[in-house]
Amino acid sequence: MLLLVFFIKSCHFVIMTIHDIKAKKFNIPLADSFSYHTLTLTKLEYVLVEILSLKKQSGIGEAALAWDVTGETQDGSIAVVALICDIVRNSRVETVKDIEKIMGHIDNNLFGNTATKCAIESALFDLLGKQRKKPIYKLLNGKDKQWISFHKTFSFEESQNDLNKQMAFLVAQGVKLFKFKVGANEDKEAHMILSVRKNFPFVDIVLDANQTWDDYRDALFFLRQIRKARILWIEQPLKVHDYMGMQLMRRKINVKIMADESCHNLFDLEVLKKYNAVDLINIKLAKCGGLLAARKMIVFCEKHKIKYMLGDMIHSSVGTAYNLHAATLGNFITHDLTSPQRLKKDKAHGLVFNGFDVCIPEEHGLGVSLT
Repeated sequence: MLLLVFFIKSCHFVIMTIHDIKAKKFNIPLADSFSYHTLTLTKLEYVLVEILSLKKQSGIGEAALAWDVTGETQDGSIAVVALICDIVRNSRVETVKDIEKIMGHIDNNLFGNTATKCAIESALFDLLGKQRKKPIYKLLNGKDKQWISFHKTFSFEESQNDLNKQMAFLVAQGVKLFKFKVGANEDKEAHMILSVRKNFPFVDIVLDANQTWDDYRDALFFLRQIRKARILWIEQPLKVHDYMGMQLMRRKINVKIMADESCHNLFDLEVLKKYNAVDLINIKLAKCGGLLAARKMIVFCEKHKIKYMLGDMIHSSVGTAYNLHAATLGNFITHDLTSPQRLKKDKAHGLVFNGFDVCIPEEHGLGVSLT
C-alpha cells in the first residue's frame, strides 16, 4: 500500500515530454533610438522561442539577437530553431540535469548562435519551473533576493539631452552608478564626463567604448584627458581580440579594464585570464548561451578573483526576467538591465519595478506572461 501511494505521488513530477518547439519574429519598438559605437537601434528585431509539452504546457524564451555581437539575425535564428527541432522533440524535462543534457546535445550539433540557445534554455527552464511549481532561480539554488538594483546606461542620444537634469532626477531616485557610451566624439565626451564629475562628485562613473579604439595608445590618451573624473572602469576599449593591447593598458593607467565583446564564454574568459588582459568582465546570457554557461563563468571568476557584472542586450520583460533569475546565481558588482521606459511597448507583463529597483520573479517558471 505504501509503495502504491509513493508511486502515485511521484508520478506528479515525471513524464513531461516535449512535443514541439516554435520560433517567431519578436519585434520590440524602443521609446527612443539607442546608439553606441557600432550600432543605432530604433527597434529590437528579436525572436520568441516557445516549447510545448505533450500536456500542452508551454515555456518561452527571448533570443536577443545582436548581429554586431553574436552574429545572429531573425531569419537565421528561426532557421536554427527549425534545424534543432529533432534534438528537442520527445526529450523529457523533469530535472535541471535533463535541461543540461538537451543543451549539451544542441551545443554538440550547433556552433555559436548563443542568443538563440539562450532562448531555448529559457523556454526549457520556464517549462520545468511551471511543472515543478518553482521560480527558475530556485531550481538552480539561487540566492533569495527580493529586490536588486540596476544602474543607468546613457546612449549617445541621452548624453546630449539635458544631462544635468537627467542625472539630478536619477540621483534622487537612488541611482548610484552611471555608464556612458563613448566613441562618437572624444572631445565632447571628455568635456561631458568631467562636467558630470564636477556636478555630481559622489556618483560612480564607468564608460563603455564598444571597441572604439584600434590602438591602445589612443585609448590611453582619452583616459588621461579625463583622469580627474575618477572613472571606475572602462568597458571594451579595444577590438575583440586585442588581448595584448588590453594588457598594456592595465599596466599603464590606473583605470580598470572590463571585457564585454571579448568575453562571450568560459573559454574566452580563460584566454583573457591567461593574458592578464582584464580586471572585470560583463556576463550576458545572450553572449554565453544562457544560465548554465553563465554559472560556469561565475565559478571561474570567484576562483580567480575576477569581478563580474550582469549585462543585457536591451530586452522585453521576457529577457529581463531571465536575467533576474541569473542575478541570484552570483555576486555581481552591478546589473545593467532594461528599464521599462526604454521600450515603447513591452511584449510581456509580470515584473515589478520601483524606479531602478526590480523584484526577482517568484511566480512559477520565468515569472512573466505574454501580453
